[in-house]
Amino acid sequence: MERVFAPERINRIFEENASSQYTRELLFSSIVERRSLVVCGIHPSVSAAYRAKAEEMNVSRTAVYDKLNGVETRVSSAI
Repeated sequence: MERVFAPERINRIFEENASSQYTRELLFSSIVERRSLVVCGIHPSVSAAYRAKAEEMNVSRTAVYDKLNGVETRVSSAI
């Protein structure tokens, strides 16, 4: 799973397939990592996963949810 979801690979897929979303401070791999923590049952929600690493991420919860809610179909398909 670590190799499949390696941050470099996830960010490259995002950059190659996103048409309206962009990366400023919040990398797409950070969103995938938080979501995977929820899927694997480590955290009960994206919000809880965010709180656990909020200082490390250095972005607002709103930025996380905006990026998560705006994931384009093409990016999801590529992953």
